Amino acid sequence: INGKSSELHAAMGLANFPYISEIIKERKQLSDLYDSLLAGAGLRPKPVKDLEYNYGYYPIVFNNERELQNVFSALAEYEIYPRRYFYPSLNTLPYIERQQCPISEDISLRIACLPLFFGLESKTVEIIADIIRQADNEK
Repeated sequence: INGKSSELHAAMGLANFPYISEIIKERKQLSDLYDSLLAGAGLRPKPVKDLEYNYGYYPIVFNNERELQNVFSALAEYEIYPRRYFYPSLNTLPYIERQQCPISEDISLRIACLPLFFGLESKTVEIIADIIRQADNEK
C-alpha cells in the first residue's frame, strides 16, 4: 500500500498543528472520563509504561464478539458508531497465505475503538459508557 499522505492531508495537518496541544489535552480529558466511567469493567488494555500517548484512539476489549456486537447494536440506536479495530486479523485476508495467528484472530473479533475526537461532548461519553456498563451487567 501507499502510506504517504496527499498534499491535502498534509495541508490539513499543518493547519491543525498550532492547536495540537489543545487537541491532545481535550482528548486526554475525554479518555480520562471514559476511564472513570468504565472503571472496573476490565475493558481497557493496560498502558505501556513511560508511553507519551497522543489519545488518538480509545480501544476497549470485550470478553467475546457477541458482547462487542451487542454494544454496537445498542449504541447504533443512539446513532453512535464505534469502529472495529484491527479487524479482520490480517492473516485471514483471502489474498494472503493462511497462517495461524490465534491471538490476533481472537483479539480482532473483540476489540473496538470508542468515539474519541476533538469536540466530542462529555454527555455523549457518558451515554456511551452507560450503554457499555448496561451491556456488561447483562452478561
